[in-house]
Amino acid sequence: MHPAAGPIAHGLIGRHLRITDLDDAYAALLGIAPDAATGRPVIDFLHPDDRSAASLILDRAWADGQATSATCRHRHADGRAIWVNVYISRIGSGDGQRLVVTCRPLPPESDLPSTVEAQWQMARLLIQALDGGKRAFGDSLIGNPATEILLLTYVAEAEARAVRAGDLATRINVSWSLTQRWLAALANGGFIEAELPGPIHHDTPVRLSPRALAMIEAIFGALIAVVQGSLVPA
Repeated sequence: MHPAAGPIAHGLIGRHLRITDLDDAYAALLGIAPDAATGRPVIDFLHPDDRSAASLILDRAWADGQATSATCRHRHADGRAIWVNVYISRIGSGDGQRLVVTCRPLPPESDLPSTVEAQWQMARLLIQALDGGKRAFGDSLIGNPATEILLLTYVAEAEARAVRAGDLATRINVSWSLTQRWLAALANGGFIEAELPGPIHHDTPVRLSPRALAMIEAIFGALIAVVQGSLVPA
């Protein structure tokens, strides 16, 4: 793990992911006065390439209250990208509910991908490997519909896209009836959730459950740590 490149910073995020308070260390990290950040969307201070995935992480932290951490890039007032580790947790209730962000700046020479980007790359790499294996050896030896459904749904969420059940069937090249059975099994197992009530149909958007997302991110975090020598904290 890299040593911190500056003092640990703290901030509070309110509803609609808008900043409610920053300490002096966070304001200095962003190159602005604390009052200038109050009320502004958090994504204004994130690198454009990290905004979609970071918004997904923040939305989930707000919805389920589960603490999470990530490596991402803040955007300084002068346009520089600053690598940071952030730890996010939810406090309070009702109108007083807030996300608490603890930010640990990383050395400026770090050229590591953010956690969300690295995990997205890992998922796409595994999908490509499965596709190649299926072409070489056939679906019966390499294909695993459940694994492919989870990976494709993860990639869609990381890219802030909705994915429909029918699109998954087309993508994994499996009949709709069989895909529907796999989706039902994954839903019953608590790994995916339908965006609409009732049975999963061709046009039903699906998403990963918080449980599945946490499991996949833990697996990817461990793989990335091995590949990169534990340089990207999960």
